[in-house]
Amino acid sequence: MKKILLTLIAFSGLSFAEDTYYAYYGIATSNPAAVVAAMDKFSASECGQKSPSSVALMNETFNGAETSTHTFVVTYDDAKVLNDSLAIVSACPEAATFLSEMAAVSVPTEQTLVKAVYERGDWTQDSAFLVFEMNIKNEAAYFDAYKTFTDALVEKGQITSSYGLERVVAGTDYSHFAFIGAKDMTELMESMDLLTMENPDFAKFQNAVRRNRTLVRRGIVNPVKGWE
Repeated sequence: MKKILLTLIAFSGLSFAEDTYYAYYGIATSNPAAVVAAMDKFSASECGQKSPSSVALMNETFNGAETSTHTFVVTYDDAKVLNDSLAIVSACPEAATFLSEMAAVSVPTEQTLVKAVYERGDWTQDSAFLVFEMNIKNEAAYFDAYKTFTDALVEKGQITSSYGLERVVAGTDYSHFAFIGAKDMTELMESMDLLTMENPDFAKFQNAVRRNRTLVRRGIVNPVKGWE
């Protein structure tokens, strides 16, 4: 497996490749240490080492009424990597052992496949993320408003970490999500303070998208561990 979480570009002004896919596997567990141990074992196995995907475990620190306590994020650089990874994992006994060990310490809550629409920054350096799940009617129109808004914050030095927009390929409840990363919770709360109607850039963004998107949930997640 490759680098922890994703290998994103540095904060250089170039957007991340739009071929990237992410699988999100939500779980509920009261024993996260056992979950990490099971993933450690699988990652070190021959099967885990052959898979060209990368894996990260996120703690669902604040997620409202959702039952997930943690989420596995599996990153695929493109559709071929997605295909090859699934083929490798489905055929190896180590994956079956991993699922059996996970069943003893956790309950699956959701499975979602998403594709990158637009990403900036190196979120391997971030330790806190604000996630906005939403339903969008017109992706192109939303993206135009989103890019105008985020470009304005970057120009003013108000965004210095990662951010992006993702499209749901398979899953329920929402069609897209956007995220903002930060070095720590203090910095993330500073980003939150920008998302008010007192900020003219945010007010312009809200007015541009209010008939185009409906928020489903806001959440805050923190990385636990990643596997190469």
